[in-house]
Amino acid sequence: MAQVATACAEAIVDDNSNAMASNPLLLGVDSGGSKTHVLLTDAEGRALGSGTAGASNYQYVGEARALQTMDDAIGQAFDQASLARRPVDFAGFGFGGADTEEELSRMSVWVTRQQWARSFVIVNDGMLPIYAACPNGEGVGVVAGTGAIIWAASRLPQPRVARTSGWGYLMGDEGGGYWLAGQALRHVARAEDGRGPSTLLTGRVLQHWELPNARALILHLYGQRWEPSEIALLAPVLLACAEEGDPVALSIAQAGADELALAAAVAMQQVGLRPPVTVAYTGSLLVKNALYRALFAQAIAQRIGHAELHAVEQPVLGAVAAARLLQQGALTAGCTDWCAVVQDVC
Repeated sequence: MAQVATACAEAIVDDNSNAMASNPLLLGVDSGGSKTHVLLTDAEGRALGSGTAGASNYQYVGEARALQTMDDAIGQAFDQASLARRPVDFAGFGFGGADTEEELSRMSVWVTRQQWARSFVIVNDGMLPIYAACPNGEGVGVVAGTGAIIWAASRLPQPRVARTSGWGYLMGDEGGGYWLAGQALRHVARAEDGRGPSTLLTGRVLQHWELPNARALILHLYGQRWEPSEIALLAPVLLACAEEGDPVALSIAQAGADELALAAAVAMQQVGLRPPVTVAYTGSLLVKNALYRALFAQAIAQRIGHAELHAVEQPVLGAVAAARLLQQGALTAGCTDWCAVVQDVC
């Protein structure tokens, strides 16, 4: 019988002794709004195989598609490792949308039903940078991809976590790709009307979608259903305009970077963290774009003060780190409500 713990610190681990196979396999899954990354490792965390697929945040693509996407990526990892598919011994899942106990319970059922792992820990995908970059479990994790979410974790005087942002593309995610793209489109409309200054964004956005004029954007955007990750592809267009000195694009980029830093500062306050602090960031907007990263660093200095910025290029490593902690029995009850564990489900 599966035992599900959804009100726990980082996980509930009762007894790992029966879960160890002679050659244990570990699995890390980073399930996001743009891409899904999977890493299969041995007991020491050495990579055996990996898999990559499209978006698997169920809030964006639906449950059935999300599960199929993750299953495909896991299958790729086993194929690359030249191993027969089987439930791994320990797995860490970073799920976008893992925001409430109800959602965690649902996701625990998914993993149990799919028979991906015997023992697993589920965390919000925004926690993965902290697992990857902060061995002592204290720090701030900033994710800026299609969306944006920030987590902070502290250990003393007692373990605490807090989340800011991550409200989704309709309610917020300020500083993420969809938000930046939306701001770009609004300023294109304002420039076209004469309600705002002219901007390089107009021509670059039209070029991106191969449209003849700004009015063509109306039918293009509202004539079909767009996934957030598709709209978010305009974010690099905006950042390129900012790099060329376009004042409108630069002001949007600065506002987005400041929103990320503000969310980080607020999350820190909620868990009692004080500088100096490690800020682990991930997502293509910060990892791959030097301008946005520099603007973010400036905003962090202004909002927080002394912070060590740490790039996490592969947040799936944080999922593997969580799996290893589960394997070692290092995850204990009583710290937070933002994860779940199922023991011996297969």
